[in-house]
Amino acid sequence: MEFGIFDEVNAIAGLSPTAVYDAHLRQVELAERCGYHSYWFAEHHFSDHRMAPSPNLMIAAAASRTERILLGNMVNVLPFHHPLRLAEECAMLDHLTHGRLQVGVGRGVQPGEFKSYSIDMAKSREMFLESVAMMKRIWTEPAVSESGPHWACQDATLMPPVLQRPHPPLWFTGISDESAIWAGENGLPLASAFLSPAEFETMGKLYRDHYRPSLHWPDPCFAVMRHVYVADSLDAARSDVGEVYDRLFSQWLNVALTSQAHVPESYRAYPERHARLGAMNLAELMREGLVLFGGPDEVAAGIHDLQERGVDFLILWASPKGVAPEHSDACLTKFARDVMPRFGRETPRVAAR
Repeated sequence: MEFGIFDEVNAIAGLSPTAVYDAHLRQVELAERCGYHSYWFAEHHFSDHRMAPSPNLMIAAAASRTERILLGNMVNVLPFHHPLRLAEECAMLDHLTHGRLQVGVGRGVQPGEFKSYSIDMAKSREMFLESVAMMKRIWTEPAVSESGPHWACQDATLMPPVLQRPHPPLWFTGISDESAIWAGENGLPLASAFLSPAEFETMGKLYRDHYRPSLHWPDPCFAVMRHVYVADSLDAARSDVGEVYDRLFSQWLNVALTSQAHVPESYRAYPERHARLGAMNLAELMREGLVLFGGPDEVAAGIHDLQERGVDFLILWASPKGVAPEHSDACLTKFARDVMPRFGRETPRVAAR
């Protein structure tokens, strides 16, 4: 079992945007000292609390502060970017990270973002597939010329070329059966979120049944992104962030209700699931295994359950909106010291800040 961290770069009460970015970058440094495998930045636009329109800029900044931890975007929303421009940027990041870059790709799930960019959400899948194909060509072939339904390029040769060959490792995110099958057939790691443990088990089996080995990934890698908070005990965890976790997904309820009538059929599962999550409090989320919360024993038991269900990789969602930096830092440190060693990970030395 490997462990990474997912960061939406949420605003922090009382801090300026400059100070918020500094705080999140300090968390990357902490993650490296703690021995986490990787750190992942989200891409979100026009949010009232998420400050991450460019995960790639966060990766560039984090690269200058770290040496070992892998750095990735989870994900680049491909319909919002010209694939030639994104391929160039990732090639540059591959060098700035000294070969630590991981490239997460997805088609996007936020109706408001598509609306603001004036992009038809119903076309996101075809745009995604066209973009992935073009990016792979640009990374691996000289003088690429391409003319597709959504993007074109002429005699495009990458400078600099990618450092990792044939290109940086790709990751894919999704929660549908279709996503699991596509990731498996294309030999990519699959990262999923928001599902119950039983649903993860079903999705993981579907993914593995369709898996075709690839150069970077000879074996399947099924990752789960999960909200995690660990403290000395369940009572201590409740005291620290219980109020935040009681309304963890509450902002999704209004989004789900307002977007239900405006999303394409292929996205209908998202507002339905978000509405259900948005109505749940901490006790309900814990009962259904939708968060990992409590003392080391409770959290480790939840991870063991996921592992038994075929999960290879846990990506901790440790700093959601409302969790103070001192609490998220304490959680990541305690998880590394008291939970990771139970899964074959060496206990790290965490230097004082």
